[in-house]
Amino acid sequence: MTTRISDIAFDNDVYASYMQEDDPARNAFIASGAVVVDPILTARSAGMGELTTIPFWKDLDNSSENISSDDPTAMATPDKIDTGTMRARNVHINNLWETTNLAAEISATEPMVQIQSRTSNYWNNRLSIRIQGMQTGMFLENEAGTGDMIVDVSTQDGDAATADNKWSFDTFVDGYATMGENADKLRLLAVHPSVMADMRKQNNIEYIQDSETGLMLPTYNGLRVVEDKRQPVISGTTSGFRYVSTIYAAGAFGFGQALSKRPVAVEYDEKAGNGAGIETLAERKQWLLHPGGYDWTETVVAGLSPTVAECAEPTNWSRKFLRENVALGWIVTN
Repeated sequence: MTTRISDIAFDNDVYASYMQEDDPARNAFIASGAVVVDPILTARSAGMGELTTIPFWKDLDNSSENISSDDPTAMATPDKIDTGTMRARNVHINNLWETTNLAAEISATEPMVQIQSRTSNYWNNRLSIRIQGMQTGMFLENEAGTGDMIVDVSTQDGDAATADNKWSFDTFVDGYATMGENADKLRLLAVHPSVMADMRKQNNIEYIQDSETGLMLPTYNGLRVVEDKRQPVISGTTSGFRYVSTIYAAGAFGFGQALSKRPVAVEYDEKAGNGAGIETLAERKQWLLHPGGYDWTETVVAGLSPTVAECAEPTNWSRKFLRENVALGWIVTN
């Protein structure tokens, strides 16, 4: 007797509980601490409208002080502490996977069981892709504005780039320095494969073994490294390319998720395939992912939830915190 996904996943609540436990656990962003599961975002992901407002305390004004006096008529004017707000965006996303019963019968395997075993990895990748989209939008917003979160040593004539325009430890230190008081909390470095190649050529990559998976993880000066071709690549105005690398400190993003109304469902169409039957697995996510210190402006959103491309739109972002209180930055090299 063949075990089908319907046998192991018929209890939607049990299956959804498994997904909740397994989804983010091994994501590089969460494992490194660059993304933290936030109880406030978790609570608000359960339904407080598409846009949720998050209040925060501003720091005390440290631009002045009072000079003490023995004059009883000289009265000090007390300072105050102010608050601000950031807006964050819930997203509702899903995917479906389908297989025919005949395909399972002919191959003598169970494709739907294989699909189910890979959906956790799929959602981990989708979370990383959404983070990459968001940080691209914030990079473009900062590049068009003050540029105070960016160290750029690249040249527009990329084909003629010298060592000074490429990745180096000195450039990394300069990027590190833009993070101010958050610099000692650096956890993760995301680079394009072309930059990773330069780092390897400089013999700067060290590997440590993950205690759970046994995999060898690349690190750079103690930071976990993510090699990702989705990192922004900008064509040089003369030739070649400019590569954007991202440095993340602890807590750069907060993350919360709630169960959708039907987080998982299995559907059977017995008439499809001329009676052979088709089985479909649906999984749905309700996420609230937000970078600390930024306001989501909702300027460009065509549908009911923003796409990854819309997350990469700079007009959807506005920084609310001082630069040193934002836990990420960028380094641009050739």
